[in-house]
Amino acid sequence: MDQRLRDYYIETQVNNATPGQLLVMLYDCLLEHAELAVQEISAPAIPGDSRQAARQVSWCINVLTELNTCLRHGVEPKLCSVLGDLYRFFTRQLSEALETQQADKIREILPLIQKLRHAWIEADRQAGREQAGSIAIAA
Repeated sequence: MDQRLRDYYIETQVNNATPGQLLVMLYDCLLEHAELAVQEISAPAIPGDSRQAARQVSWCINVLTELNTCLRHGVEPKLCSVLGDLYRFFTRQLSEALETQQADKIREILPLIQKLRHAWIEADRQAGREQAGSIAIAA
């Protein structure tokens, strides 16, 4: 696929997404780059060169920073506190994996990230059903 077409497709997806869908997109990005980091740490494309692994880890940390920034502590303080702690834990694991060149540190957190992604998908579905119900009642 042409890069411009791909960029247009992604931009359209983002512009038309619900907040829940945007959140899931961030998790998808996090998972994609974390898996690439595992590959680059385990078997770098250029032996002895950790720059690509560092780029992938940097992407992950940027996404985690964005997820942490988006937390609304005034709405759900306990949930936000737990998520913030998890995001910091993930960031530490990613940083340590890069520093020590131990991909297992990333592999350990991948199932947790996937579970959070699935939980947000379900929350978005539930929110959509509740919104549809309130629209039906108002009509």
